Amino acid sequence: MRQARSVATALDYVLALSRDARANAWELAERAGHAAPYRMQALLGRYQWDWRDLREQLAPLAAAVLPDDPGDPTGPGLAIDETAHLRKGSSAACVAPQHAGVTGKVENCVTWVFTALVTACGQAWADFDIYMPASWAKDPGRRRKAGIPAGLAFATKPELAIDQVRRIAASGIGVLWAAADEVYGRCSEFRGALRALGLAYVVIVPCSQAIVLAKDKVLHAEQAFSGAVFEHRSAGNGAKGPRYADWALAATADPREFLLVRRLPGRGKNQYTFYLCYAPAGRPATITYFIAIAGRRWPVESTFRTGKDAFGWDQCQARTFAAQCRHTALTALAQLRAIAAGSALARAVALPEAAESAQPAGPAPESVSELGVYTGDAPLPVTAGQPCPPGIPPVKLSPAETTRVIRLARGHRAGIITTASLTFHLRWSEWRRRHQARARWHHYTARLAALAA
Repeated sequence: MRQARSVATALDYVLALSRDARANAWELAERAGHAAPYRMQALLGRYQWDWRDLREQLAPLAAAVLPDDPGDPTGPGLAIDETAHLRKGSSAACVAPQHAGVTGKVENCVTWVFTALVTACGQAWADFDIYMPASWAKDPGRRRKAGIPAGLAFATKPELAIDQVRRIAASGIGVLWAAADEVYGRCSEFRGALRALGLAYVVIVPCSQAIVLAKDKVLHAEQAFSGAVFEHRSAGNGAKGPRYADWALAATADPREFLLVRRLPGRGKNQYTFYLCYAPAGRPATITYFIAIAGRRWPVESTFRTGKDAFGWDQCQARTFAAQCRHTALTALAQLRAIAAGSALARAVALPEAAESAQPAGPAPESVSELGVYTGDAPLPVTAGQPCPPGIPPVKLSPAETTRVIRLARGHRAGIITTASLTFHLRWSEWRRRHQARARWHHYTARLAALAA
């Protein structure tokens, strides 16, 4: 952006995005303190800036701000998935009746393909594209009215994902693997592109996927694992406990590619999920490695939930192609800002233990310097039957809670919020997170007890 006014408006837009305001120009302008919505509308419309330039910066920014565990053997990677933005009418760019994963049925919606950068400690959007249905690609008049570039050709979702992975690889950030669902896993070109980039992958494939075994024997995935030995393993910790399942690994004709099978005995129908796995030279081609990657596909769903619930991404009323992409790029920037702010808050001093017994409306401290935000994470039980620690700390700050704390601090600095009010809200925030820590402890204890039985 060449004008300071444009930059200031974009910053106001990012700061105003929250779960408390719908992501339309009117509400965002009011929250930002503007006298009218015209600057916010111009930011998505007539201001001269290319959202693609911002999109190219998302992956390096995500790599810079996302925390990681240096001892994590799996390393950072990419999770690819699509999500739907439900819309009314037919004038919004690329809207059409199509399957929406958020409802599980055909809806009038705009479908987006996202790639998230995933580390051992966090995740964030790193790239995105609008999926343009064939009905739009073949209608020049409709495309022109919605502002879809004339040179933009139709591309399938796997093709969009390939372009995203290549852009991220070209940015120079270090990623080691990719994970995706069946939409992408059954596409051989997508798997080939990951191989060409030297990435390990664990991708879901349908049960009818042709698997080439030794001696060129070709079987469907559901037949290729007959005789395999299943192991009871966890794919990582979820919200309510470790995600245990039965896993088996079968070799294929390719010495670096394997068929991984997950079995959930209590599900009834569709107990089995099939994954094609690949480990390039230098990476461990083991069941432990592949299960770890399979368990890290779900964080992309967390980025969708954060974008929608914490920043109102799916409440945007923009209709043109560029306006929708600008809003999405700015929402991704807001996510990254919240992650960076949470990392900065990690240097803060935790609230004193006395706050455990204090009521949310307790007396204010004498100075703001006495306030602090606990930014670690609550412990988890190792075995069933362990009593919950009486002084269990709160769960870690979510992006939504981080933006809430930042807004309180900004209001206090501006003199809009008193110290007593700031203390009141921070104590409520601490109480909510501590209550969530207790609830998670008991969920884990119940899950571990069931596993032990």
